[in-house]
Amino acid sequence: MVVGNVVKIPKGIFQPGYPLPALIANNYGEMLSIPLYDSALMFSALILFCIVIGFNFLSRIAIMRFEKRL
Repeated sequence: MVVGNVVKIPKGIFQPGYPLPALIANNYGEMLSIPLYDSALMFSALILFCIVIGFNFLSRIAIMRFEKRL
C-alpha cells in the first residue's frame, strides 16, 4: 500500500505502482463472483511466492560467499 496502490504500469522508478500483495488483498473479495478470477489470483500468489523464494535463495548464496571470505 506504500507504493501507491494505483492500477497502472509505472513509467518511472518513483511513480506509484500496484504490487502483487496489494492486488491479492484488494481483489480477494471479488474472487468468487467472477469465473476464473480465483485461479488468476492464485497464479499471482504463486508468482509472488517464486519471487520471494528466489530472493531468499540468492541471499543465502551471498551470505555463504561472504562467510567463506571471512
